[in-house]
Amino acid sequence: MVRYLVLVTGLASVAYAFPAFNVPNSVNVDGDTCPVMDRSGLMCPVLCVRDFNNCPDLIQPSECPAGEQLCDDGACYDSCDNVENPCLCGMSASDFDVLYKACPSYSTSVTVKQYNLSTKQEQIEFACAQTWGLVSRNATFGSDTSVALWATNETATTMWNECPLAAEPKLSFTETVCLAFYGIIGAEVLLYILWHAYKSIRERHAAQMRRVCSQLPKTQVSPSVASDKQYEKGVVQSGPSSIDVPMSDATVSASQLPAGSMLLRGYKNDIAGLFMYGLTLLSTAGWIALLMIIVLDYYGKVKGGVAYGLLANSNDSMSVFIFVWHLAAIWLIAMLACKRRLRNYFRIECSLPQARVVQVEERQEEVIMTEGRQNRLTQLVTKAYNAVVLKFGLNIVAESCATQHIGANQFIEYRCTRYVFIEKAGSFECHAFVLGETHRSLLDCHNGLTSAEADARLTRVGENFIRVYVPSFPVGLLQELFSYTYLYQMMCLFVWFYFNYFKLALVQLCVILISAFIKVFIRLRSERRVKMLAERRNQCRVRRNGVWVDLDTADLVPGDVVAVEANMEVMCDGCVLRGEVVVDESSLTGEAMPVRKLPLKNEAIAYDPQNSASKAYSVYAGTRVLQCTGSSYGSAPTSLDTMVPVDSAEPQTQILVLRTRTATDKGKLIQRILFPIRYSFVLDEQLRVSILALLAYGGVVFGLSIWLMGADRTSWYYGLFVVSQAFPPLLPAALVIGQSVAADRLRRQQIFCIDLPRINLCGKVRLMLFDKTGTLTHSGMQFYSVQEIANTTFGDAEQNIEKLSDQIQIGLASCHAATEIDQQLIGNPVDVEQFQATGWRIENNREDAHSLDTLIAPDHRTVHVVRRFEFEHARQSMSVAVQDAATRHVHVFVKGSFERIKKIARVDSVPADYDAVTAAWAKQGCYVLALAHRDLGEMDLGSVSRMPRAQLEAGCSLVSLLLFRNTLKEDTPQAIAELRGGDTRSVMVTGDTALTAAYIARECGMVDATARVVLGTIEDDALIWRDTATDKVVDDINAEICAVTAQDPQVSQVELAVTEAAFNWLIKSGQIRHLLLHIRIFARMTPQGKITCVNLHMERAVTAMCGDGGNDTGALRAAHVGIALSEAEASIVSPFSSANPSIMSCVTLLREGRAGLATTLAAYKFLVNYAVVMALLLEVTQFYFSVIVPEAVWIMVDGFTTSIMILSITQAQTAKKLAPSRPTGQLIGAHTLASIWGQAAINIAFLYGSIGLLFAQSWFRCNEFDSSDIDTSLWWLLGDNYEAEVISIVCLFQFINAAGVYNFGYRYRRVWATNYLLVLMYSAFLAVVSAIALADPNRFGCVFRINCGNTQTVRDLGYSASTVHISEYNNPLGHNVMPRQFRWTLWAMCVVNAVVCLAYEKLVVLGPVGRRVKAWWVAKHGDSKIQFKL
Repeated sequence: MVRYLVLVTGLASVAYAFPAFNVPNSVNVDGDTCPVMDRSGLMCPVLCVRDFNNCPDLIQPSECPAGEQLCDDGACYDSCDNVENPCLCGMSASDFDVLYKACPSYSTSVTVKQYNLSTKQEQIEFACAQTWGLVSRNATFGSDTSVALWATNETATTMWNECPLAAEPKLSFTETVCLAFYGIIGAEVLLYILWHAYKSIRERHAAQMRRVCSQLPKTQVSPSVASDKQYEKGVVQSGPSSIDVPMSDATVSASQLPAGSMLLRGYKNDIAGLFMYGLTLLSTAGWIALLMIIVLDYYGKVKGGVAYGLLANSNDSMSVFIFVWHLAAIWLIAMLACKRRLRNYFRIECSLPQARVVQVEERQEEVIMTEGRQNRLTQLVTKAYNAVVLKFGLNIVAESCATQHIGANQFIEYRCTRYVFIEKAGSFECHAFVLGETHRSLLDCHNGLTSAEADARLTRVGENFIRVYVPSFPVGLLQELFSYTYLYQMMCLFVWFYFNYFKLALVQLCVILISAFIKVFIRLRSERRVKMLAERRNQCRVRRNGVWVDLDTADLVPGDVVAVEANMEVMCDGCVLRGEVVVDESSLTGEAMPVRKLPLKNEAIAYDPQNSASKAYSVYAGTRVLQCTGSSYGSAPTSLDTMVPVDSAEPQTQILVLRTRTATDKGKLIQRILFPIRYSFVLDEQLRVSILALLAYGGVVFGLSIWLMGADRTSWYYGLFVVSQAFPPLLPAALVIGQSVAADRLRRQQIFCIDLPRINLCGKVRLMLFDKTGTLTHSGMQFYSVQEIANTTFGDAEQNIEKLSDQIQIGLASCHAATEIDQQLIGNPVDVEQFQATGWRIENNREDAHSLDTLIAPDHRTVHVVRRFEFEHARQSMSVAVQDAATRHVHVFVKGSFERIKKIARVDSVPADYDAVTAAWAKQGCYVLALAHRDLGEMDLGSVSRMPRAQLEAGCSLVSLLLFRNTLKEDTPQAIAELRGGDTRSVMVTGDTALTAAYIARECGMVDATARVVLGTIEDDALIWRDTATDKVVDDINAEICAVTAQDPQVSQVELAVTEAAFNWLIKSGQIRHLLLHIRIFARMTPQGKITCVNLHMERAVTAMCGDGGNDTGALRAAHVGIALSEAEASIVSPFSSANPSIMSCVTLLREGRAGLATTLAAYKFLVNYAVVMALLLEVTQFYFSVIVPEAVWIMVDGFTTSIMILSITQAQTAKKLAPSRPTGQLIGAHTLASIWGQAAINIAFLYGSIGLLFAQSWFRCNEFDSSDIDTSLWWLLGDNYEAEVISIVCLFQFINAAGVYNFGYRYRRVWATNYLLVLMYSAFLAVVSAIALADPNRFGCVFRINCGNTQTVRDLGYSASTVHISEYNNPLGHNVMPRQFRWTLWAMCVVNAVVCLAYEKLVVLGPVGRRVKAWWVAKHGDSKIQFKL
């Protein structure tokens, strides 16, 4: 194989000189044949003489100092022993007929007249002989110089020291090192074949051993199991859930798995497999080491300090490197592709009970955040990509889990969840313990567990502790580097190091490593934060075996009873058995207000911790206990008779553990953080197309490079240079930089983000949904007044509580869920405001053991709360039963929404104008509640405690309306106006009444002051639309909408509002999608209703949801963009959270999102421009002329300019206001391509125009660079010419100017000049390049080898020579100093080039020309963007 490669590359190296379409130095500007030019700076060979007296005077040996002697090399030494005679050419003196001695070397260069490459050496020797006086000054070339040519039998007086070329060592490929390589590769291939055959035989029945299981346990309980007796100890519910795939179907593959299912494959170790795995790792390191050895051999660092000491010569070394480079790349790509499955390939698949390791496979679906407008190319590539993913199972995630044992139980830990092997099922399954479905059944578990029961459950569910693995920094760095991006960069760097490009390779290596270090540091810091959040444990008191013991919270299992103390952190999900608990749930919900938790009731009330009605009795992991108070078991006093007696050692507040570990709400959140769903934005979809296009482009220029550079080995290296610039390694990182900068700006404005890609989504938001209370309005309600109802007649609204009847005063003081902690009221804000308005107080020292609370009025009247039913979303009401201490009467009060209370109150107590009055208050922006009352008279409190809620509330009479006002936040109208001006539609999704919501919407500007609001409600099981102003029925809402829309789709004169009941009716009838974007207000929405509403809007456009993190948490997580106006952890509540409770945070988020998206596109276009300028213009053009721009130019561009300019572009300031449009998110859209290729066309024209200008110069023609006598592998010597100089100057200007071009974007970013860093860097780089281009020869310019030359040549041109040491120029002229006039002309062309590019971007792409073209296109083809009312 290697021999074949050498033969092919050797044959390919027979090529003609380039440029291919013009012959250098053939004609001058007038078309006349170029004269044969003189060439200066040539060095003379050594002259050998029979005696030193025969040396010409100019090179006569000088007299030696005393004590030294003249040796045969023409120099003086103390001793001539071991002094080598150069005239012997490494041979022995006995091989010569006459012994010659060397004259001293002539240090001054000579000039050859009419230099001819074909007689180069003869002309140099003649010029030297003429200079030394051996030939007459008037003699012409061809005259006899009387100096003989070197030969062993020569006897002339003088002889040129032209030693015969030693035979170049050849690599026969039969050397020991080559044979060792063949042997190792052959042995490895044979071993892999044998292993695969052995593995296939051992695994011939493996397919039947695989199993499919569910990730989640089955939680439903059959009626036969749901008995109180069974619940007492807990019924084990084990997976898998019902799935369609047979458990042992041999045809099952991971790609066929149903959602939520996993394929389990067991593996056991094998000694042969372990050896093969070690061999594979060793081979991986070996390929990298082999490349490093070849590179070091190039520099002579392997064998004897001699270059190519191992691989004989340059050509063989290059051939071997190319061969090994390709094999290493293939091997490393294969290792990356198989890294998750590699270890198990070298194990033997077996049955699950025998397995030492279980490989868990599952499908990882990718969620497309928004499809966007995709062109046909994107659709085609996406379709092909999805087909490849499905074909090769690239969407299958495989993870190996070591099996563990506790006694006879075998289990694995997968994604922090324990799966235990069930022999009957033959598979691993996760478990959950259902302790009960009613309050009473859960109360029956108050005795806790025995140690045996606890140990058995601990084995099934695992310890109550989520371990988060955070690697060390070296391991994290290795994980980061072992990716396709870094592999691509590493393989490019190997080529650069090998091809003597080590200076820039070192710069790039430093940039890559620094970038990797930063990414790893940020990632590990984030993972450590998650680790701190997850790995929480402490000590607690638990009832085990009937006694209270101290245990680690990691040992808690479902069914344990835990004593609760103030300031403790709850480590499990559970329910309150005894006492009351006040907890801080802000870490889960985002609401900082303390929440009161009540003990379970000793009744057959259904319990579901996910139901809002049961949350009042539930505590959750991650919450902190603020206060706990003791009471008997259950909140029903009479239940004490059936409970164990309470002694002094019994904790007064206890909870029952229901779920632990990842079964808790906090555990699920941590799982989502550790194993997030992959999201894809339209930008990500088109990035694939862009990468393919750039790689194809790189392939084309790779082929051009090989053709232009002569199709030899060297051209392969040049071609790979082009590929590395056609697809810049920084491109993937550049797409993230804008997001990172935007996230940092948001953080400084107290807006926090944990999902960076969603920042780009913020730039495309068209629909903004708002919660009302606490979001658009202040979170607290202000008590306004009470309107009494007597004899079905409304009285006047009264703000003075003391003027109300005693009955209503008692109702206001008792019908709430507020409580007092440390003299501070806590609870629902409405309840707190209501109670504070009464002036009553809560007495902690209860007078009666049967009461929950004792309330004392200002006049010292006393009321005892006997029963309390918490507010339920389903009922939209709460109720209490209280005993008036004075009369001993028991009163029942029911408070809730005025619609709900009307339904449950006695019909004869409802005023005829009830609906009109409540609607009128709602239209005035009041939050309206109704209060109903029932007097039970004197009753036994035990009987009251046993009455069901429905029985207690039955027969209540309406007694009053409670009115609260919810005022707008001061800056809400301004924010809504800015959103509308920014082409963003605002929608309200609230749990409040529709009329109150309509009032707030009109007040904040969401609804125009002149617009009609038509409300859809359900009346008699039918959807009815009514005008809220006139209460008239609108018969045909579609006709109404069409009539208004026909006038102006952007102006809204009719706004729709719906209740959740109407919303659900529209969903069932299939009309919701037609009316969705006409509905401005969604009222009376439950948390699940909000999620559904958000999901429907997400189908139409990029949707954002803003709320306070309370009951809208689900909607915040569901939306494309969710922002919680909460100080809670953003990772818990939503992707974004703001410490500022103002919805101006939404405006800020959209502004930063648009700026971030625009910046991302700018960075992308800058690097694609880099690919075009560097790969097509610079590389291909210089290869055409067989020149290479100077090394310092490469270092400046790739080492400094690229990274600095990318960073500078991202520093563009965010626009102060939202523009009436959004930046494009399309990497290959018309707007983006017009910018990129328009700039490319302009740059191509100016570059080739500059080269044309150069070729029009008389001083250049006939002085063109001819590479025919240059070794093109010595690339650093190919820049000493005018062609490379002009290409360098023009391309540097174009590359730097691209950053300025893509800094435009005033709609989404501030004006160009406010990006101070870019202005500074842009000006500085242009100033540097201008100085290099315009200045006379100087130290700085000579570093770049531009307008510089050999010291003597520069002096001869009349300039002061630079004192900076530079290597001799590699051209006949000895310099590349351009005339001043041409320098200024070239500089002016570069400036005009920059101005034209800036004008094109400003006026055509972003300016009036582009807008007119877009308007014409829309007028002709229509706008695919969905139109709706703002």
